[in-house]
Amino acid sequence: MNQEKIHTTEEAPGLSPSAGRRIFLVRHGVTEWNKSFRYQGSTDIPLSSEGREQARLTGKRFSKIKVDAIISSPLVRSMETAEIIGSACGVPGVQTLETLREVNFGDWEGLTVRGIVDRFSKETFEAWRDSQIDVTPSNGETPEAVFARAKQASDHICGMREENLIVVAHGAIFRALLLHLTGFPRSNIFWRLRMDNCSISLLNVDKHGIRSLSFFNDVTHLKIPENFIDILPL
Repeated sequence: MNQEKIHTTEEAPGLSPSAGRRIFLVRHGVTEWNKSFRYQGSTDIPLSSEGREQARLTGKRFSKIKVDAIISSPLVRSMETAEIIGSACGVPGVQTLETLREVNFGDWEGLTVRGIVDRFSKETFEAWRDSQIDVTPSNGETPEAVFARAKQASDHICGMREENLIVVAHGAIFRALLLHLTGFPRSNIFWRLRMDNCSISLLNVDKHGIRSLSFFNDVTHLKIPENFIDILPL
């Protein structure tokens, strides 16, 4: 029997006092397309000046801890965010992970909801909005492909050994990734998880390998005076 998998009576799943890994999920900073509510997907849109400032403030929050590694989607808005955070933390290089690329929304990219409704019909958009795990945007990435890619990303991240790891990527792929990281079943909770730009979410991994979500969508560092960021917990 593997004794490493046995919890003592002093421990409970998700509440273990034992030290373990911390995986921080950071959505990229805001872009001009975010601000105009356009679907970006795989389109390579850079950060806006506001997004770069968000990344700087996020980096300041992380600068108080020892960050062992940063990995990022290869898309420029994610890489810019990761590099700004890395500079604040003294991490010399950002690793890219192709499986963290944002979901490809096909013909919907560059369009607002109104544009999608006008071009493809209200019924099409509402069917996708109500059940993203069953409906594919026109010429976009299928839900099966998204979840398979998220599983690959999850396996890679869980196979890493760094104690404090920052993962920078995108809202849609993060939602799929979280289902794999936490073991939640594939369901329509997918779009019911709000992830703001430059938000921080934390997944703890205890010594038994048990993964638990400690906090989610924290943007406190973007809403308080900058001189208070240093005292925020992580």
